[in-house]
Amino acid sequence: MEPIIHDASMKSLLIFLFSFLSLTSLACECPPSEPLSKEIADKFDVIFYGRIDSIKPCSSDGIGTAYFTIINLYKGAAEQHVAVDYDCTSECLMSLAKDESWIIYAVYQKFDLLTVSLCSPSRKKFTGGETDHYQVISQKSFDEENDFLQQSFGIKAFSSHNELNDKQREMQPHNEQPSAWGKLWLLLVSLAVLAIFFIVIKKFFKNDKQV
Repeated sequence: MEPIIHDASMKSLLIFLFSFLSLTSLACECPPSEPLSKEIADKFDVIFYGRIDSIKPCSSDGIGTAYFTIINLYKGAAEQHVAVDYDCTSECLMSLAKDESWIIYAVYQKFDLLTVSLCSPSRKKFTGGETDHYQVISQKSFDEENDFLQQSFGIKAFSSHNELNDKQREMQPHNEQPSAWGKLWLLLVSLAVLAIFFIVIKKFFKNDKQV
């Protein structure tokens, strides 16, 4: 006799998980999911737990922006109020909404632009008895994951805007200009080279006329 699932909620959960994982794997090509570890977390530039204050609608190129207030910053440099871009139209779209709380694993698209992907371990905090399907992959509850990140990285202080500007300058390629004496020296060397070149050319034409 085949086993029968008597618990309706468990049956609904299994159906939901199967549908969710099937649709995700078919629609968006992400690497195979693994339980969260510090090695996985280390791949991301900024990790934080925060609340969404507002959402900017999708742009013409399919990018939305979520504006977060960070509650706990675990990794990276960020101000307390930060904007995070995400895919909002393709097969890998994310569903973010105002007042939701998330653990975000973000990377820098460029220094001042954080982006989050559906393929990251980012997860929403479910309330009101909703089923946390992220727990199946992470193998940690939302609160357990917050504790894990705090133990692994600690809680970082928020950066000021000036500090972020300093970090940006440090990361940019340096195009250092020579000092005033250096410029004068370069000018003198250039003039000397031109003078030698002129003398050689003049001597060459003089010898040519004699021949």
